[in-house]
Amino acid sequence: APTPAPTPAPTPAPTPVTTTSTTPAPTPATPAPTPAPTPTPVTTTVARTSGGQGCCWDGSDKSSDSALCGTCYSGSWSDPSDWCAANGAQCEQCGGTWCSENGPGSAATTVTGTTTSLSGGWYSGTWTTGYWDCCKPSCSWPGKGNTNSPTRSCDAAGNVINDPNAGSICTGGTAGTCKETQPWAFNGTLALGFAAAAVSGSHGLTGDDNCGQCYQLQFTDQIHTNGNWGGSHADLVGKNMIIQVTNIGYDVTGDHSFDLQIPGAGQGAFSSGCTAQYSGYSVGDFDCDTRYGGCNAKSGCARLPTELQPGCEWRYDWYHWLETDGRTNNPYVNFRRVKCPTQLTDISGSIANDDDSYPEVYIMTSI
Repeated sequence: APTPAPTPAPTPAPTPVTTTSTTPAPTPATPAPTPAPTPTPVTTTVARTSGGQGCCWDGSDKSSDSALCGTCYSGSWSDPSDWCAANGAQCEQCGGTWCSENGPGSAATTVTGTTTSLSGGWYSGTWTTGYWDCCKPSCSWPGKGNTNSPTRSCDAAGNVINDPNAGSICTGGTAGTCKETQPWAFNGTLALGFAAAAVSGSHGLTGDDNCGQCYQLQFTDQIHTNGNWGGSHADLVGKNMIIQVTNIGYDVTGDHSFDLQIPGAGQGAFSSGCTAQYSGYSVGDFDCDTRYGGCNAKSGCARLPTELQPGCEWRYDWYHWLETDGRTNNPYVNFRRVKCPTQLTDISGSIANDDDSYPEVYIMTSI
């Protein structure tokens, strides 16, 4: 579904832009074969997989450090040779939780799968989708969020547009999505990228107010209970992604938290932007003729412009889209706000004015 053009209320319209210069919304990923999950609590039991000394990135229970150590995912222990695993101080600097030798933790922990506010600013029980429609991001308009500058937009030649009032390429203007905002694997357990934020407010996300903010997403093993579908592939569980909000989605509500910007993941209702930004391609080339959900195999990425193919291929190589009978599909995440890494703000050109008030996630060497 589209993100309507900025309007005086509740989202102020950019001025002096004409009413035809709208910013379409991100589009959802592959629709579920059954209705979306409801807020009804779903309780599962997660067995403890490890409990020795080390640095844990993610576990199923974040109510306390000891609970996280006791439920640390098998793929979430930092390698013993890593700098982060040397001691507790370095582990915490990396954004992990230090678990002492024979640390506490029960044999099994009961987890409730609804949106919940946890300690340390974490939220659990929300799920994500993907899109790429080439339209001007909502956060590229002036007056969005509390930032030093609007998010950058780019023209058809890939040049940054310095005028925040430039119209969207999806409605005949010149401003579109910059190709640099596609996701990439920073290393084997961390990816970086950009996303549209929810507007519901039920888990700290309200839309325009989130422009320029960054969030750490940790993929969990929760699945969509309404039909027992989707969720994270086993190789995605425990991995992290740091995203910066550059767009908003009025269709991103309830337990749906973020819509990740991923080339080939679906153009949704706005199919004119990509063909305007990249000449010589048909509409279907940008999402394998599947407007909602996009390409269902890595081979489909070859249809996209060369400069967008790395982000499309990331969806299969790192994110494991639609592997193992449909997983990953709209995976669940735990998330918290963090200080934006320069790897993202150097691309977006936008920094939240309160950025220094949030924890910094230590980012080690890229692959």
